Amino acid sequence: MNRADAYYEPEDFDDRWDEIEERAWQLIKTPQFDPYQAGNISEMMGELSVDMAKDLQAILDTHDFEQIGRKIWAMTYDYMEKYAKDQAEGEL
Repeated sequence: MNRADAYYEPEDFDDRWDEIEERAWQLIKTPQFDPYQAGNISEMMGELSVDMAKDLQAILDTHDFEQIGRKIWAMTYDYMEKYAKDQAEGEL
């Protein structure tokens, strides 16, 4: 094998990650994906995994209402962000 054969040329790759991230950010601001919407919090709570429930329980056991609120919001944000990115990918 000579040096010319060793050269690797990657396939054309349409990297639209930045566009997907931007669109997902726009979607998060809509009521459908907004982590401040009670319906979205409720949806996330209904889909808790065992590990997520354990993490939440650990915070609940502290009785620190500020930390509980932050945890629930963060979990809802992560949950809704995943769906916003999925929708953004489908749109683009």
